[in-house]
Amino acid sequence: IGNIMASGLTQVTNRKGKPDKGKSRLQRIVISESAHLIWKLRNIRVISGREPPSKKEIANKWHFALNSRLATDRILTNKKTFSNRAIEPTLVLNTWRGTIEDEGNLPEDWTREAGVLVGRCTALDGG
Repeated sequence: IGNIMASGLTQVTNRKGKPDKGKSRLQRIVISESAHLIWKLRNIRVISGREPPSKKEIANKWHFALNSRLATDRILTNKKTFSNRAIEPTLVLNTWRGTIEDEGNLPEDWTREAGVLVGRCTALDGG
């Protein structure tokens, strides 16, 4: 639980030893979204008395959580709506680089494109 609590303090570094803001941010997002999902699944199981969800169901819920966070990030880049509180598109692009489904076929700045999704990891899907 200490790693979850301290996840906001950790920094991922690049090969030169310099902090990588995008990868550090992605790590914080994955840890916090995963911890939140674990907490929600446990509460559902304990309160409802249902059987634990299948691995496939957990993977689908986790994938949905990350795609929701990606969608939120994309919305938060809108300077018209959020003015000086908007997130820089480059931060969002650097955060999610390497995780986007079919990323090679998207424009360089895909933050304004519809249908951008986090790719699926076959290890999580059982494939």
